[in-house]
Parts: sequence; C-alpha cells; structure tokens
Amino acid sequence: MTNYETVKTHIDMIRPGDTVLYNGELRTVCKLDIKGGGFMGATLFGDSYRLGTVPVQLARIRRAV
Repeated sequence: MTNYETVKTHIDMIRPGDTVLYNGELRTVCKLDIKGGGFMGATLFGDSYRLGTVPVQLARIRRAV
C-alpha cells in the first residue's frame, strides 16, 4: 500500500515544496523547476504538459497515525 494519493492539478497550481508524480517517481518541486511566461506558458521540469491541457499528478502524502 502506498502512503500517498495523487490529485490531478493544473500546472499553474504547482508551487515550490509540492511533491508531484513525474515519469513514475515522486519528485519535490523547487523554485528553479518552475518556469513561467514565454510562448509555452508555465513549465515544470521543462515540460509544458501540452500547454496546460494535461493535468499534473500532485502527490498528497498520508501522515502516520
């Protein structure tokens, strides 16, 4: 059983410190991973997620009880 669940989110909603599922592995986003503006719109790890039409898999980590 995994200790996280994923939520589909628009790329513009991703902030530094968020954890995303990218290419099958969990990655924590830092300030340098997000680029904005330009003709491609926002990019995350250099990927525009098809100009924002494909949702980003935001991971929500479950806390131990």
